[in-house]
Amino acid sequence: MARFEFEAKDRSGTVHRDRLEAADLQHACHLLSARNWFVVKIEEEGGTRRGVTVSANGRLPAGTKNFLARNFLVFKARRKYVPVKTEQMAQLIRAGMRLSEALSVMSRRSTDPAWGTVFEDLRAGVVSGKSLSESMITHPKLFNSLFRAMVAAGEVSGHLVEVLERLAHHLQRREAIQQRVTGALIYPSMIVVAGIATLVFFMVGMLPNLSRMFKELGKALPWQTQMLISTSDILTRFGWLIPVVIFVGCLLGRHWLRDSQHRLLYDRSKLRWPVIGNLLSLNEHSRFTQTLSTLLHSGITLVDALQVAEATLTNTALKTAIREARVQVREGKSLNDALTSQKLFPDLMLDMLAVGERTGDLSGALRHTAETYERELERAIQNFTALIEPALLVLMAIFVGSIVFGVLVAVFSLTSGLGRM
Repeated sequence: MARFEFEAKDRSGTVHRDRLEAADLQHACHLLSARNWFVVKIEEEGGTRRGVTVSANGRLPAGTKNFLARNFLVFKARRKYVPVKTEQMAQLIRAGMRLSEALSVMSRRSTDPAWGTVFEDLRAGVVSGKSLSESMITHPKLFNSLFRAMVAAGEVSGHLVEVLERLAHHLQRREAIQQRVTGALIYPSMIVVAGIATLVFFMVGMLPNLSRMFKELGKALPWQTQMLISTSDILTRFGWLIPVVIFVGCLLGRHWLRDSQHRLLYDRSKLRWPVIGNLLSLNEHSRFTQTLSTLLHSGITLVDALQVAEATLTNTALKTAIREARVQVREGKSLNDALTSQKLFPDLMLDMLAVGERTGDLSGALRHTAETYERELERAIQNFTALIEPALLVLMAIFVGSIVFGVLVAVFSLTSGLGRM
């Protein structure tokens, strides 16, 4: 075993300098990568210097091993390009190229050095005798368990091209849905931020000056103005406590959610929230049915498909329900009965599953269900946007109008008093 001195950064940017023992340079980098650290510099202790340093432009020196290329560059590869890259690779294979040739072309074609390194690693794995799905294990952030399971099924069945095309379509649909959900929240968030900024400006920036002017006049102020000035004084003196309280509350909330039972209760309650709960439920149900349909259509067994589909969900309550349902399916229950017993899934999904199991086309039934949920999700997003935007505008108008009214009442009161003098 050799000893290596290294300098590495974690995901928060903290620099770590230390020593470790490893069989060789590649093994040392592997140990650091397992900690989710990115090597800045590493060299073997002793007279022989075999260190590697990243150059200023982010590229690796010539002769650096592929493993180091992954360590420095692959984390820059953006996951949003996975559907496009998958579709391009499928087109090359369909055109008659061998898999290794297609991967080599994808590596050379990539203008992004990170993606070039990814395909170079995949080609090296395939050339060495591994399957494509096995080679993808080295890049789990880009190719998740769903992706690898479908590729493995395509390799076994001999329909790799069709599976890659189906994967690209599936990922594009999921990305489109996610963008619609995110986009629906952008405008309301902007309204809230603008409204809060306006309130802070009035309460902390303008009202203290007006308050001093009113006090200099020595006139009694209306109760609305007095309340407004008192609120402004409190915010001016103790407003810094608000972000502190919010920050501490977030820390306590995160700590509370680390407990699996607390997280389960919280995620279960989210599904019942007004308006938002419906959006979350539709998004999760759409993701589950679409993923399960794609997996079953690719030839993966129901039990294995449930395990992979469970990993794609974000709600702990639904993940737990599917995990328990998978155990029941393994014991011989139908999927419809197993999910019905969990009492978390809507009647539409359960009815469609019953029809699919009765007709022997469970994948098709799930696909139709996913399409239905996507349409419902689109309508729910439109309704949410149509409801939340005017509601927020009215709320902001009430707050700002109250401030303006409090100031104007004081001005009118003072000017009317001056007129009688």
